[in-house]
Amino acid sequence: MKVPERNKAIQLRRRGKTYGEIIKEIPVSKGSLSHWLKDITFNRRQIRRIQYKNEKIKNKFIAFNKLKRLSSEKNKEVIFAAAQKEINSISLRELKFVGIALYWAEGHKKNAHSADFVNSDPAMIKLMMRWFREICAVRESQFRIRLQIHNSTNLGRARAYWSKITGISVNQFTEAYTKTSPTSKRKSGNTAPNGICGIRVSDINLITRIKGWINGFMALSSSPA
Repeated sequence: MKVPERNKAIQLRRRGKTYGEIIKEIPVSKGSLSHWLKDITFNRRQIRRIQYKNEKIKNKFIAFNKLKRLSSEKNKEVIFAAAQKEINSISLRELKFVGIALYWAEGHKKNAHSADFVNSDPAMIKLMMRWFREICAVRESQFRIRLQIHNSTNLGRARAYWSKITGISVNQFTEAYTKTSPTSKRKSGNTAPNGICGIRVSDINLITRIKGWINGFMALSSSPA
């Protein structure tokens, strides 16, 4: 046992010093202090001083964490803004590759007669509509839109919403699917208030071409660098 250090720690504690203040003067672990000082009692003035010191330390810690969080958020904002500026335009070639990659990930590739893409993200649906129009040269009359919605009472609003997003008349919307899936029943809240939008283009030649593009991507991914 470090007797001199223990005796000094007891003296400092009896003067109302906090553990942090004692450790600054005596380089020992907090565990050792707890063992040495467990029987020390204080008068009211000492208790108030220790409480004040602990509160001050806690407030400094809170202020430090807040400053650190604000700094982190500011740093993320700078990174986000810089990254966003990197994507300031998209060429037709880039649009073609982006669309192929998204269809590869999200499209219904098993259908041999039509190209189908389903998603609840309006930005992704807009991008894929652009891809179908500009890259795949799909005529407006070829598009069919099918919605999946949790509540049939919101169907009119959902049709209007997705009609605006896709630029397709509600006259080209097929019968909506309104049955709630077992997995969505278990979810808290409705994460897709306007439902899920499905784009369909019935064109055997188009889906064959898309599958060929995807196979081309797959061949590239399996080729040695």
